[in-house]
Amino acid sequence: MIQSIKIEKLFDIFDYDISFQSEENILIITGPNGFGKTKILNIIHSLFNREFSFFCDLVFKKITIILNSDISIEILKFIHHEKYEVQFHFFEKGEKLDFLKLRKDDAKELDKDISIDSGLSIFEKYLANSKNSKDEVVKTSIDSEPQQRKKILDSIKVHFIRDQRLFKITKANRFNTLSLSHSEETSVRETIQLCAEGLKVLIADNVKDQGKFTQDLDSSYPKRLLSETEDIEIEEFKSRFKSLKEKQDKLKEYGIFESEQEVPEYSERDSRALLVYLKDSEKKISVFDELVGKLELFTSILNEKKLTFKSIKILNDKGFIFETEKGKDLKLTDLSFGEQNEVVLLYELIFNTKENTVLLIDEPEISLHITWQKEFVKDLIKIIKLQKIQVIIATHAPSIINDRWDLVYSLPKPESV
Repeated sequence: MIQSIKIEKLFDIFDYDISFQSEENILIITGPNGFGKTKILNIIHSLFNREFSFFCDLVFKKITIILNSDISIEILKFIHHEKYEVQFHFFEKGEKLDFLKLRKDDAKELDKDISIDSGLSIFEKYLANSKNSKDEVVKTSIDSEPQQRKKILDSIKVHFIRDQRLFKITKANRFNTLSLSHSEETSVRETIQLCAEGLKVLIADNVKDQGKFTQDLDSSYPKRLLSETEDIEIEEFKSRFKSLKEKQDKLKEYGIFESEQEVPEYSERDSRALLVYLKDSEKKISVFDELVGKLELFTSILNEKKLTFKSIKILNDKGFIFETEKGKDLKLTDLSFGEQNEVVLLYELIFNTKENTVLLIDEPEISLHITWQKEFVKDLIKIIKLQKIQVIIATHAPSIINDRWDLVYSLPKPESV
């Protein structure tokens, strides 16, 4: 994970020395507009996603990022032979492991700026610019990358939740039966719909994995039954089956597990066989433990928000839906922008962020009710405990910080101002 990031002369003006100070693994960066809050998130994202040419356009003198395990990365920018040159130095325990240099003129231009029809909405123009017009992005081939550099860059996984998150551009391949050719079509989709579809797939994958695991376990049942040497007492038998039943009821609530667990009658004579049966049943349902933990956190946080006359419901064939207090289904897009932002943010945090990831969140306060903003860090701490992630937030909303000023790095004004 990241320990600190030091930036010298960002925009030729600002010097920042930022470090994690809390055990919660949350850092909140705040400051006036124009001080580079979002740019700091982009620096981290671009480095670990190997978008090195981002630094060709960025105005700065030096960036130093220190990771755990005595690893550091220095990025320098200066004029060399009348051209800007960016150098990347990779260190471990003070010893230089690798070196990369890049000049802006060497960067390959992937896409030209596209002309934007004046009839497009402001939002469509934003999407067109942000997705289809790239500023000389270079991605190093990972296959040909030096192993030491690859090891360092792969040690940090970065996931960026940007400020524009309610819509996404999706791409799909289409086959033309007349011309017998493939073409790629792009469309704008509501992110909340994609989240529901993603959860549907995740549930289906878990059910599939559990089915395969059950088959493998059942095939070895006779052998394990004959080799079992332990017995189980009646009190332990009842306690463990009660816990098992509670887990199954939770899965049934989410529409994941349909069959009832048959609880056999305890017999001291059959205690070994009952123990094997119980162990197998526990193992079969344990496949869902991680998913259930995430679903419980996702639904509990949303329902605690007391969304206006509605609540979330998990369904295996739809992912999730919302329904009114009277049980009427709602379209996901009927939710307000604030409600959609809350759902999308939570979904990204809980389901799309893997363990040991550095999560970057830009302006989480967008469209959220002031009460939800004040609860954001509290909810985030619950998610971090489940996911084991590190979070860096860029915001200028005091309500997001609430009473957690111990997590804040406030970008200072330059001394010359």
